Amino acid sequence: MSKKSFAALFEAAERHDEYWTELAIIEFTEDLSRWMESKNISQAELAEAVGVSQPYISKVLKGNVNFTLATMTKLARAIGAVVRIQLAPVESQAQPRARQEA
Repeated sequence: MSKKSFAALFEAAERHDEYWTELAIIEFTEDLSRWMESKNISQAELAEAVGVSQPYISKVLKGNVNFTLATMTKLARAIGAVVRIQLAPVESQAQPRARQEA
């Protein structure tokens, strides 16, 4: 697939709310994973801290759970972090982190 075709696919995807929802999930789960790694917290330890099963934490980290803001807050606090949500112009988030860093 050419770069132009790939760019066109992303532009089409960005017109849908589902794209932005999945982007937010990816960013949260990547941040959660990085924090866990930096604090040497295992999935089992996080699960115990928030009162859920380790397989649930695994699903969260894979983005396979439709979690709530309350769940995000509970997970963040269990690793010594807080959740911050900000509104930003669409143009500032048009490129996912992975594409921005490339």
